[in-house]
Order: sequence, then C-alpha cells, then structure tokens
Amino acid sequence: MKYNLTGKKKGTKPQTLSPICDALMKGKIMSSAKYLVVNPSNGIRYSAYIPSSKPETQRAILAASLANGKSVINNDLRCLETSTMKEACHSIGARIIEEPERLIIHGIGGKINPKKEVIDALGSGLVFRVMTALTCHSTAPTVISGDVVLRTRVMEPLLNALIQLGGNISSVHMNGKAPFINWGGYSGGTCEIEGNISSQFITAILFAAPLARKSTTIKIIEETLSLSYIRQTLEILTIAGIKFQHNENLSQITVFPGQYNSAEYTITGDYTSCSYLVAAATLFPCDLTLKNINSKSLQGEQAILTLVDEMGMDIIRNDKRNEIRLINKKKQLTGNYEFNVSDCPNIVPTLAALGIYVAGCFRVTGGSITRFHKSPRIEAMVNELLKLGVNIRPLFINDVYDGFEIYGDSSYSGNCILSSWGDHRIFMSLFVASLRCQQANYIDGYEDVHCSFPDFFKEFEQLGITFQEVILQHGK
Repeated sequence: MKYNLTGKKKGTKPQTLSPICDALMKGKIMSSAKYLVVNPSNGIRYSAYIPSSKPETQRAILAASLANGKSVINNDLRCLETSTMKEACHSIGARIIEEPERLIIHGIGGKINPKKEVIDALGSGLVFRVMTALTCHSTAPTVISGDVVLRTRVMEPLLNALIQLGGNISSVHMNGKAPFINWGGYSGGTCEIEGNISSQFITAILFAAPLARKSTTIKIIEETLSLSYIRQTLEILTIAGIKFQHNENLSQITVFPGQYNSAEYTITGDYTSCSYLVAAATLFPCDLTLKNINSKSLQGEQAILTLVDEMGMDIIRNDKRNEIRLINKKKQLTGNYEFNVSDCPNIVPTLAALGIYVAGCFRVTGGSITRFHKSPRIEAMVNELLKLGVNIRPLFINDVYDGFEIYGDSSYSGNCILSSWGDHRIFMSLFVASLRCQQANYIDGYEDVHCSFPDFFKEFEQLGITFQEVILQHGK
C-alpha cells in the first residue's frame, strides 16, 4: 500500500536522514526500518473530517449479513478491519456490494454455510471472536485463524463459554489461543464469562445467540469493563429485530431465538478517531470544526469531549450538520485532573499524549483492559513517553497496569525514535504527542493507520501538520 505523504512523491525513494542515525550507528549496520518524521507545529487550522465508527460499521455488517433479505448501511467506514469483517461475512455466504457512501448486503437468513474451510481474521479480534461464535451454527467444520499478533491474544474465556453453550471447539495448539477449529453444536443455555478481559467475548455470543434452538443467558462475572461496546451491540440487535432482556448493570443478558431482519443503518463518526484531532486542538489555540460527528452516539469514547471541556475548551455541537466546533483560547494547559476510562478504554493512549502537556497532575485510571488490546497500551505509552523525558509513572492494581500519572511540561526537546508497538492507536497518539516538541520525532508503524483511520495523514496535513517518510539504519 502506497502513502502519498507530505515531502514524498509516489514512486520516489524515501530519504535517509543522518543526524539521528549517527546516534544509532554504534557498530555494524544490522538493518534499516521505515519511520515517519513528525515535525513540530505552531498550531492547527480550518476543519477536519472524522471517519465513521469502526465498531458501529462492523456490527451493522454482521447484523445485515445474518439477516434475511437486503440491508443498507449508510456512511460506512472503509478500512482494513471493516474489510476483514466484510470478507469474513462473505465467507459464510453473505453478498456485499460496495457503492459510494453505502453498502448493500444480501444476508444469509441465519444459515451459516462457510464457503471456505478457513476464515482469516487477520489482526481483528472482533472478527475472530464473532466468527468463532457464529460458526458454532455451521454445517461444516471451520478453522478460524489470524495473524501472528492475534494468535498471542487471550481467547480462552470465549472458548470456555461457547463450550458451556454446547459448542464443540478446540484450540489447534491446545493453548486456548488462535487458531480454533469449530465443529459446531451451540444449542443455547447459560454460560459464565469474565467481563474484565474483552467486551468482544460478550458481543460474539450476543450475535450467535439468536440462531440457537433455545435462549441463551450470559452471566458476566467480575467487573464489566467497556460497557459502551455491549450497548452498541444491543442497539444493533434491536434494529435487526432480535429480542433480549437484561438486568440494570448488564451483568446478565438473555437473548431469545429469533430471525435477523433486514434493516437500514446509518453510521455516525468514530469518537476514538476523533480523539486524536480533539487532543491536537487542545494543545494549541485554535478554532477547529470537526465534521461527520454527532452527539447521539453510544460510544463511550465520546468522553474525550467531556474531558477537554473540563480543561477549558469551548465545544459547540451542531447535530443537524453533524459537526462539532472546538474553540481553544489557552496557550498552556494547567490544573489537576483525574479520569476513569473503564468505559472508554480506546482513548487511553490519546489521553497520555495530551496529558504530557498539562502543567499539573494528570491522572488516568481504569484502563486495565487495554493490556489485552493490540498492544499493552499503558505500558507502551509510558515507555515511549519516558524517551521524551516526560515525568510519567504507571499506576498498578494487583500488579496490572491500570493507568498513569503525569506531571507535564509546556514542551519537550524531541529528536527521539519512538515505537508504535505494532499498534495503530499507539502510533496516532505518539504522532499527536510529537506536535509540541522542539524537534521532530521518528515513529515507526505509520502504515497501520489503515486499520481504523485511513485518511489520518490527509486530515492532519490539511490542518497544517508536516511529516515525511524516512529510512533509518539500525546498528548494534
């Protein structure tokens, strides 16, 4: 995949910059790697377009694929992980047509007949987990696999819960992790599953439950984190005509057998993607309009606006135009702040990037679940921000990374090589963190933005941010 980034024309060879390479080349050259050089900025301007919600798009694709008849999804997000979901749904029989700004999906009526013996979820945890649950209703044995990173992620709680519901599934390597082979057999009943590892386990069972012969009751044990994602799933099921009931705190949910109805879905803007632009606006005096974003959303990450409002940002919402105007009159963030992110974990890296510029104590807690994401996100951000000289320390609960505490400064020297830890959200957060440094930083993993925010570079470029690709030579 080619990226047309500022300072590099398509087809040209990335340049090699020598000053920072000199710090690396202390011995024999071992390898070279591609980085994005993120230049310091004096401010941002104009407007930006927020991509549509990835979780809402993925859930609508699932419901439409399982329905009987034709469904329409308006304003869908097109990125690697939604493409992976479409390919997985196609592999179980759905017909998906891409048109400008909408999808037309002809569903399978709940009949899971895989066209392939292997469904490849690539790096998408949601695709792997939902397809594991759905293929319990398959007419043939199915293998569900993924990439190297996905095969390290925790999957065993879902495996155990599906077995409680009558499924016959096993881990190919007998370690509770991907790949799985599913022989079918889900009939319904009651299962227990941990709620503090991944809400995707619950979402997977919720989507599979209506296809069972009898009702499914999910009892969520331990603390339930990322509740907003479960609410998003239930909202999509409601639109599709699926019946369910639950207690007040969603610790017990019963789904009744039923048929998915065809429907029309309209996807709203993604608040996690929005958070990078909101954070950037918080770092500089500006008047910025964000488009394709609406307050009528169940996304927990909408909390980013509450947080910056508390910091003094003026926020003007216009839901009729799907716009939010951000007015920041402050040159320096000051004050003491504490945020619990248990229902909005995806903005943990963004908050770390923002918090390093707050003169005061900036404390984030409730993020323990992020250790199960694409990278251990709190550990990753703490380690990378320490390279910048940030006064940051991790916070632990029972020896688990739960958050961090930062005593920020107005700027940092920069000129650091930073790692994304193979995680698109770490990269985008470190990109934002680099904007007020005195010298450019070098960040790897920039290609990964296509997982959720394909136009990330385009949107920041039109705000006046400059960057370019380089190759750095690594030595011992």
